[in-house]
Amino acid sequence: ALGGGAVAKLYWAPWLVYVAWLDAVTYLHHHGVPAEADKMPWYRGSEWSYLRGGLTTLDHDYGVINKIHHDIGTHVAHHLFPQIPHYHLKEATAAIKPILGPYYREPKSSPGPLPLHLLAMLRRSFSSDKYVPDSGDVVFYSSPLEAASAKQKAQ
Repeated sequence: ALGGGAVAKLYWAPWLVYVAWLDAVTYLHHHGVPAEADKMPWYRGSEWSYLRGGLTTLDHDYGVINKIHHDIGTHVAHHLFPQIPHYHLKEATAAIKPILGPYYREPKSSPGPLPLHLLAMLRRSFSSDKYVPDSGDVVFYSSPLEAASAKQKAQ
């Protein structure tokens, strides 16, 4: 029989790493822009459509992890065409890029086998993407300073 410590090390610790990784990947697909100027719009009400929603996601290069996670970095094609199996998403992405033109945001290549370049995107987003305006059908996440400035202007 295994004790509580062994179960924690063999089950709970790997599970927590796995869940944290999948949360980070999902977060980056919806927030992970490389610079403040590249923020993704969020659509509400009459401005939202299936196509607009699908185009507010991002592809990322996860280095060697792309293969482990069935090319998880091909997120735009997945949102636009969820019926395409994962093993055809790279082909689908290559096919839709010329059609989407400027609406497709080319991901930054992983500089090495591990996607360490994504840590800067996470840090930037965690520190600045805190608030969404209460009104408006096309909104952007903003930092606490931007939110305070917008509130003062509204008064």
